[in-house]
Amino acid sequence: MVGAEGSSDADLEGESLQDRVAAEKSRALREPGPSWRTWMFQSALRTYYVLGILIADVQVVVFWYEEGSVVGLVVSLVLALYLEFLLYRYLWYRPRPEALLTSGKFHPTWLRPVEYGRWTAEADLVRAGVSIRRTEEGPSPKEFL
Repeated sequence: MVGAEGSSDADLEGESLQDRVAAEKSRALREPGPSWRTWMFQSALRTYYVLGILIADVQVVVFWYEEGSVVGLVVSLVLALYLEFLLYRYLWYRPRPEALLTSGKFHPTWLRPVEYGRWTAEADLVRAGVSIRRTEEGPSPKEFL
């Protein structure tokens, strides 16, 4: 249809689409978000890690099933799951906010080998020179519960 000024509805929709695209471009330039490297290490590789764990565990199970050893299957699977758990915590462990309130020195354990994961936001803060430990300044969040 042709409007009063001789422009069609498609032209008006095209102009509004161009305006929206220009607004999205300017917003993206002002707030670009995380870099590709940050996005890849902090979120995308988690999916591939889970897929890799699944493949590795299935290979362990199939190997020991073909060998016919239940003891080997159980021992290998327990060891593999523990090592996969430790690697996940080494790369992506994020401490609870309450844990960051304690001022004690970190001591590695069997279940918590590092204070925070290597590919987390806390690791980026520490690399930038910012302390991830919080102080007791201000009101306690427990008072509001």
